[in-house]
Amino acid sequence: MYSTHQKGVYGELAFTLRLIEKGYSVLHPVNPNSSYDLVVEKDGVFQRIQVKYLTSRHGVVRIELDRPKRKTASYRDRKIDAIGVYESTGKKCYLIPIASIQVKSDYWLRTDNPKNNQYKGIHLATEFEL
Repeated sequence: MYSTHQKGVYGELAFTLRLIEKGYSVLHPVNPNSSYDLVVEKDGVFQRIQVKYLTSRHGVVRIELDRPKRKTASYRDRKIDAIGVYESTGKKCYLIPIASIQVKSDYWLRTDNPKNNQYKGIHLATEFEL
């Protein structure tokens, strides 16, 4: 079992590899306390990305946008352009533009099709897959 820190490092590395495979240039900030993990560039467009290592449960990935125990600003308020998700079960990567997230605390990403075939209000992971 990996520690939380090890999971974070693994997720960042796997996400970086996927970005490179997709033709992005990937930059890492020198300061480990920056509000983002990566800066990527493709076709002259730069994005600041916060990467999360997450595991799906029952076909859903929960992305916490705020961290109340740490008393830090919400990811929406930290001047990032996207959230990158490395999903450990399926070993897939998702790039979610922060502008598409309208909630403040949690964002739920559906990795499996819903059993009841209800798609209204659901965020399908395939829409954001790298």
